[in-house]
Amino acid sequence: MEQPAQDLSRGTLLPAQPDPDLDRFARLGTLALGTPVALVSMVSRHGQVFPGAVGLPEPWQSARETPLTHSLCQHVVTSGKAFAVEDARSDPLTRDSLAIPDLGVVAYAGVPLRLPDQRTGVADPSAPVVGVMCAIDGAPRRWTSEQLSVLEDLAAACSAELGLRMLEERNRLLLNLGDALVGARTVAEVSTTVAAVTRSELGGAWSGLLLPDPGHRLLRLAGSSAPPPGTPAGWQTLSLAAPVPAAAAARERRPLLFSTVEELQASFPDVEARAALPRFAASAYLPLLVQDRLVGVLCLVWESERQTLEAEADVWGALARFTAQALDRAMLDAERRSRAEVLQRALLPRLPRSTGRLQVRGRYVPATREEQIGGDWYDVVVGASGAVTLVLGDVAGHDMAAAATMAQVRGLLRAFVWDRDEPPAESVARLDRALPELGIDGLATLVVARVEETPGGFRLRWTNAGHPPPVLLHPDGRTELLDGATDLLVGLLPDSARHEHVAPIPPGATLVLYTDGLIEHRGRSLVGGIERVRTSLREHRDADLDDLLDGLLAELVGPWGEDDCALLAVRFPHPEPPVPSS
Repeated sequence: MEQPAQDLSRGTLLPAQPDPDLDRFARLGTLALGTPVALVSMVSRHGQVFPGAVGLPEPWQSARETPLTHSLCQHVVTSGKAFAVEDARSDPLTRDSLAIPDLGVVAYAGVPLRLPDQRTGVADPSAPVVGVMCAIDGAPRRWTSEQLSVLEDLAAACSAELGLRMLEERNRLLLNLGDALVGARTVAEVSTTVAAVTRSELGGAWSGLLLPDPGHRLLRLAGSSAPPPGTPAGWQTLSLAAPVPAAAAARERRPLLFSTVEELQASFPDVEARAALPRFAASAYLPLLVQDRLVGVLCLVWESERQTLEAEADVWGALARFTAQALDRAMLDAERRSRAEVLQRALLPRLPRSTGRLQVRGRYVPATREEQIGGDWYDVVVGASGAVTLVLGDVAGHDMAAAATMAQVRGLLRAFVWDRDEPPAESVARLDRALPELGIDGLATLVVARVEETPGGFRLRWTNAGHPPPVLLHPDGRTELLDGATDLLVGLLPDSARHEHVAPIPPGATLVLYTDGLIEHRGRSLVGGIERVRTSLREHRDADLDDLLDGLLAELVGPWGEDDCALLAVRFPHPEPPVPSS
């Protein structure tokens, strides 16, 4: 079979440094063929490197590279077949090579290295030449057919070693990518993860996700995928019908791989005119499919040529599948979060417009789950008599069912509190009795606290059903736990006794109620969590209520919590100055 000729690539598969495995092949070459020198060489337009080398004179043995002027291996690469010469000094093709005076090359025999197909383990004769296995003698030598067969056998074994190494590297890439994508929950995180892994494992200069619009007319670069340097602005939004590689990969539902810019331009001659060509050498465009549904296109770019793209087809297929699944999961999560956010906003109360002289603020932070909804809630009820009651509760569970139960419990409790001017313990006792009678099956912790005005200011009357204790921040920065004995959770025993506690509230104090999502975290005890709350409150004692709550959440929870978290803060006024008598 006539071997295909190929141009020299811009880069080599391995760098110019010793490789112990390939040095071993070179050593076997000297022993098997009886030559003083044997090499595993790789050639590019810029020169040749020797990851495997035995017997070269210095400085070449240590440097592991030469310019092309010293390369006879280039004739193996460009011809795509074995090349042997008895005396390089007299052969018209080699007699001017500087390898003769500088490296002592006289007799030369080299055979190509090709990466084997990962599915069959056999190297296709038409596959690109990635290296050369050669033997060199400093005196003229007639190469026998047996010697050339031995050299070909060594080359086959060396090619298998390179193929196995690449397979291991690909498996590591896919394993690392799979592990990394497990935690990617948003499109931005998927894009960032793929970019980081492909850059570290594949040496890529850039990767980006192009996402189809709802009408599947355009492909837009995901906002988290910064375009490669020097990319025209028009490349970030492409028509799906455009004659450019990313759009073609989406339309044809197949990967498009280009080892060089010239290959790409041969297939897409108008690509530059359409401002769709960033500055690169090799590139790959992988359609991301979930079954037959297109969810995006993954673009990979290298700064140097990559002659092994076609041989790595299995890698690109697996990479596309992993990325497509993660991207689809992230988009589904985003859709669920959007729906859940609408429901959550409907479930959370609107704080009353007027609570007398009290300042009241609430916060809710969802957990890092698919659906940003749970059983935590806060409420402020201004009763028919004008009394202000604070409610902070947490229904057991972390799903839509918990949210639905929370809505029922909250609705009943706020109706009880509004309807009667009664102590908090009585309202909670009524709730406990009503739940089983109304068929509401659920457990909840909660604090119900009633604010009462006194001649000297305010006092708090509260009952606690298995909930973390509220914290009172005094104006001087001291903190106080309102940790009177807690009762059973609501929903356990309908006739459970409910107790009340009373505490005076100093002027200018701030009361903070919270659910356990604020204090419960892996590696932190409940006591430690409460102490962090108290420390944060002391540090933010001079802040307004919004800044105080935001600072508390930033320090203890972050943008996403391990559990839902609800907060309610009330700031009590200083006494009004007496009205002067007329």
